[in-house]
Amino acid sequence: MQRSRGLLAGLVRRIEAATHTRERWEIRREFEHTGAPGTEVGSRRVDVRLVPAAILSWLAALVGAALPGRVAMSAGLLGCLLAVVAWVGVYHRRDKARGPTDCHAPHQRSIANSLRAKLRSLIPAAVLAMVCGSGILLAAGAQTALKTQGPIEQAIAGSGTVTAVLEIRSDPRTVAGAGSGARGRLMITALLTEATADGRRFQAAAPVLVMADSRWAGVANGQSIAAAGTLRATDPGADAVAYFTAKTAPRLVAGEPGWSRWPKDLRTRWREAVQAQWGPVWPDAAGLLPGMITGDRSAQTAAMDAAMKRVGLTHLTAVSGANCTLILGGLIYLARCFRFPRWLAALLAVAGLGAFVTVVGPDPSVLRAALMGLIGILAMLSGRPKRSSALLAVSVVCLLTADPWLAGDFAFILSVLATLGLVLVGRQCSRWLQAWLPLWLAQAVAIPLTAQLFCAPVIVLLQPQLMTYSLPANVAAAPVIALVTMAGTLGLAMVALTPWTAPVLVFLSGAGAAWVAVVAKFFSGLPAAAVPWPQGAAGVSSMSALSTVTIAVLWIGVHHRRVGAGAARIRRRLPPRWQPLAGLPGAVALAACSGAALGWTLALSGVA
Repeated sequence: MQRSRGLLAGLVRRIEAATHTRERWEIRREFEHTGAPGTEVGSRRVDVRLVPAAILSWLAALVGAALPGRVAMSAGLLGCLLAVVAWVGVYHRRDKARGPTDCHAPHQRSIANSLRAKLRSLIPAAVLAMVCGSGILLAAGAQTALKTQGPIEQAIAGSGTVTAVLEIRSDPRTVAGAGSGARGRLMITALLTEATADGRRFQAAAPVLVMADSRWAGVANGQSIAAAGTLRATDPGADAVAYFTAKTAPRLVAGEPGWSRWPKDLRTRWREAVQAQWGPVWPDAAGLLPGMITGDRSAQTAAMDAAMKRVGLTHLTAVSGANCTLILGGLIYLARCFRFPRWLAALLAVAGLGAFVTVVGPDPSVLRAALMGLIGILAMLSGRPKRSSALLAVSVVCLLTADPWLAGDFAFILSVLATLGLVLVGRQCSRWLQAWLPLWLAQAVAIPLTAQLFCAPVIVLLQPQLMTYSLPANVAAAPVIALVTMAGTLGLAMVALTPWTAPVLVFLSGAGAAWVAVVAKFFSGLPAAAVPWPQGAAGVSSMSALSTVTIAVLWIGVHHRRVGAGAARIRRRLPPRWQPLAGLPGAVALAACSGAALGWTLALSGVA
């Protein structure tokens, strides 16, 4: 009997321990997903270990792109040497610190020792940042030396007439923002492979920007063109080494290679199919759809382009990381529906993305978006898809290593800032907005709001105006973007495979494009859709202040109790005569700060 009671008591204790363990696990899971009251994201933390490497890589790319090739390579070698010395020194001191110690001595840790230990823990991140920055300096120096090898520098400095053979790397585009004297001027990206200057013929591999007249409108990407012109050096830090001002009409040396013709023919057939179905019904949708799928804006009217710019929707008519993400996600989902293993699904998704990049055209922006998508696939295969900050840092380092001149590209800067906003405050912003909005609406508003708040200080450098209705316009257009991208991309493939099924997909994607056109025209026609904004440093600082105030207003609105408790503690520490001022309601103080910031920004913009 005694033994039975002992066994029963042990069984009861085990059941109670298991129950308590399950309850604690459920509480912890609920805390991690929903967050305890007063917390932001539960136990989710931002991984910042690679942030110093990304920042130093960006600075190294900016410096390396502006330096001569040999100087940049020398600086990179010096940085690598310093990183090795620092790493060896750290391990040498660590080995010496592991010597024999007195086990009976009391363990004393002062503030200085604690600070020294924290600094030592940061040394690996600092060494990694030095290695990444030095590698980018080496890459920038090597690429600069390759671009300027041979007598090309003397030809640029001579400013004489040069007969050159150019490999066309982009379609002609009209020069924007020029005066009346530049009408009909075209800009083309090309690679100068052969030139004759001062009676001397030489080989080169120099990227140039061709400035030409309307006679060059018929050149196509992939062709080899011979022409005479003059070379003029570009500003330091530019990707191209010179401007080539064409003086003669282009003479075809070699046509487009066979592998590059079918993507162009496919894009042409897609544009014709869209125009045939939507052109007579809705010209705006017919002009937007090719841009939303392949980045082709040739059929977009000037009025539609102006409306998209006034409401901040131009990013929808360019192939970006969002297109690649949707394509990768859709292909992986289809592969998993057929019970394919993870590695095979990822392989099929990468193959599909490669086909999409080939059809759209391997422009730098498309390749950048594709590379970020590939890094996301690697993160998924590694089993750590939620470390978005580390993924962003790795993407920045890899892209800047491949092309250091991206550090000064506004498209790259905006894409990084938008992703950074989603990583840092995207989820928190959704939780803040849930205090006033339903869950689905808060999640829909949080994404464009955070992207706009982080990108606005840079956008004013390109477009000095405040797009008042950019947020509601993006929220209204967001529900159809996935439909347009998926149906349009599938329709682009069906145009070549089964043309009889393409009209259905063209209709579905065109309906979404028509909705985007309606949204753009509606919001661009409202009063004060584009408020003038100061240019330069004043515009950047004022827009940064407005973004900071907006984030502060959202945070204070949710944590008003915490703000009130902090104000009460401050009030108790103040002298009695100052306590009534500190006791003002938080809403009044918040309204005063918001009004002051708004008045300041309006005064800077010339409205007030």
